[in-house]
Amino acid sequence: MGSIVIRLNDARQSDGSVSMPLRPRCFRCFRPQAQCYCALLPEIINQTEIVLVQHVSERDHPFNTARMVRSALDRTKLVCGNSKRLVDADLGLGESAGLLYPSSTAETLSSIPLNERPSQLVVIDGTWPQAKALVRDLPQLQNLPHYQLMPTEPGNYRIRLEPNDVSLSTLEAVVQALRELEPELLDLEKLIVAFETMVQRQLDHPKVKSSHYSGGRKSGRNLNIPTGLVYPEKSIVVAYGEMECRDDAEVSGPKDSQRGPLVWSAHRVGQSTDSCAENFESFLRPKVPLTDSFLSHLELSRAHFDKCETVNEFRERWSQFLQDGDTLVVYHPSGVRMLEHVNGKLGKWITLKSINFYGQDSRRSLSEFVKEECGKIDVDLPHAGRAGKRLSNAVTLVAHLREVGMKSLGVENR
Repeated sequence: MGSIVIRLNDARQSDGSVSMPLRPRCFRCFRPQAQCYCALLPEIINQTEIVLVQHVSERDHPFNTARMVRSALDRTKLVCGNSKRLVDADLGLGESAGLLYPSSTAETLSSIPLNERPSQLVVIDGTWPQAKALVRDLPQLQNLPHYQLMPTEPGNYRIRLEPNDVSLSTLEAVVQALRELEPELLDLEKLIVAFETMVQRQLDHPKVKSSHYSGGRKSGRNLNIPTGLVYPEKSIVVAYGEMECRDDAEVSGPKDSQRGPLVWSAHRVGQSTDSCAENFESFLRPKVPLTDSFLSHLELSRAHFDKCETVNEFRERWSQFLQDGDTLVVYHPSGVRMLEHVNGKLGKWITLKSINFYGQDSRRSLSEFVKEECGKIDVDLPHAGRAGKRLSNAVTLVAHLREVGMKSLGVENR
């Protein structure tokens, strides 16, 4: 998928002077030619139609990600306007349409049985106040079932401020939704790569420090390191899990908001005795066959599951690893819910997402924050795949937060 470049001549002013020449722009993405991302966009043949309801103020925004979604997906349409214009508009919604919107009645998208999943998914493209206004004012949306996502990590839309740490851009939300609805869908990762390339190119621009991108706090919170990280009763155990695939046999069963782990990796920080194991890793028996694309997403091979465990075997080993008095640290609440789903041992737990460790710069991802702020902390873990990499980042962050917390309290590291 190539770009279409338009070149504009110098603009002559009313006084006869000639302004500075305008940069050539791509007519498809409307970005300057040097920052065109069109060649990176994949062609994705999706079955679930994505209906983008876009607030009119987003239409000409230079970093609007709905434009990328519409260019990449085969089945998508966009309706643009404000509440007054769209109140009587025909959105072309069928009987099996749903709205991606985190209301109090929203069900987690991953918990919906296959035979009840929407054939059309409406996604609002706008700021949160704009999205709330559209949902409030458009009768076409008010009677749709509401679905929500459970992001497992912060969004990467670092060139626009988000209202909180778990907000996703329109593109990231669509990709995560399609991963839940169509797990066999190819090339979604390529769409994320195109998105992240667009973001990084903008951050690398020499004028990125202008007032528009200067960032600022996402909220008024101060650094809020839990005392459990500074004064743990025993050891700190940092864990990261990859969620299991849904079993078709569960379709007729009760709806559940969560699934158990497929991969579970953990590391004990500051181990004090030789009787406690330092590392834990489990590959659980898949409920459904693992596809090559899903294994690639996990950065694992089939060989990792040659000696996979049953849920009972995992639960027994995990209960032996996590000692009474240990503090379990996971990045996101979904890690806790994975353990709850399989009745795994929990004890006391802390989520890193609840800590305002980003400070003044809300544009960095966790991996970037770790690389830039925690470079002096060396963590070498034996865990495999994407889970191993993310566990390493989480362990490094925990060590950094402990250092900061101890320093602020005037205590020595131990």
